[in-house]
This record gives sequence, structure tokens and C-alpha cells, in this order.
Amino acid sequence: MRNLAASSFFSLLMIVAAAAQPACPTPASAGEAMKAATASPELEAARLTLDKAATVTLHPGNDVRFVIAPEKPGSAGSYGGMVSLDVREAGTYQVALSAGAWLDMVQDGSAVTFARHEHGAECSGLRKMVSFPLKPGRHVIQLSGNKDDTIQVVVSRQ
Repeated sequence: MRNLAASSFFSLLMIVAAAAQPACPTPASAGEAMKAATASPELEAARLTLDKAATVTLHPGNDVRFVIAPEKPGSAGSYGGMVSLDVREAGTYQVALSAGAWLDMVQDGSAVTFARHEHGAECSGLRKMVSFPLKPGRHVIQLSGNKDDTIQVVVSRQ
């Protein structure tokens, strides 16, 4: 397993899933809570911390003014929002989501092409894992098309 943080909700679930437990565990904690930004000026308050899980409250998709148009904006009644991430060292970073929301990684107003897309192991609590080659600086993770108004997110360096 890559870059496991012992206190992370997702890390705990990945370890349990890898051990092939017969029943799904009940998570002890969903990490920090934050509201996704609906526009660029709100991104400072919606900043993720590497290796720390966050439960992100999303907004109706039509209320979000994304930095760039999402590749898949979502249907009517879906939820979305944006969170920011500061990267200090260039490398490959994995964004793990608890649901199937579409995600776009943005730096300096342009989309970053993903390097790999995976699905979490059954019963891991991870629905989607997307890896991106990132340069140092501020990044925006745009989430769109989620069926629910909350999603768990964790970003780790690989």
C-alpha cells in the first residue's frame, strides 16, 4: 500500500480491506469537515491537508462557478464544489474519493492530465482514486456530478 497515514480514515479502511476482513468495518472518524468553495475567492477556507481525510460538504452544481468548465459537469440535481491543495514538491499525487464524483485537477487556470485512474477495493470506502503529476504550487480540485451533498476526500503523495 502506498503512503499510508495511520490516522487517516481512508488508510485505516485500505488496511482492513487488504487484510480481507469478511465484514465491512465501521470507520472511527471521517477526518476534518469543510465546505467546498463555490467560487475562487472561497478557496482559501477550503484547503485540504496532504494525507488527512476530509468530509467535504458540496453545493448544488448550478451554484458553483468553477475555475474552468468541468469535463463532466453533472446532471440536474447533482452536487459539486472546489477545494484547494498546496503542493511543495513535484511528484505524483493521488486523490481518493468516497463516491463517484467527477474530478478535475487545475493549476494556473489549466487542467492537469491524470496519470492513472483506479477503483478502491470492495469494502474499502474508496470509490475512485486518480493520480496526477503535480508541480509545486496551488492546485484546485473541482468536484462535479456527485449524487450526494457530501464526499470524503484524501490526497497523498505516491
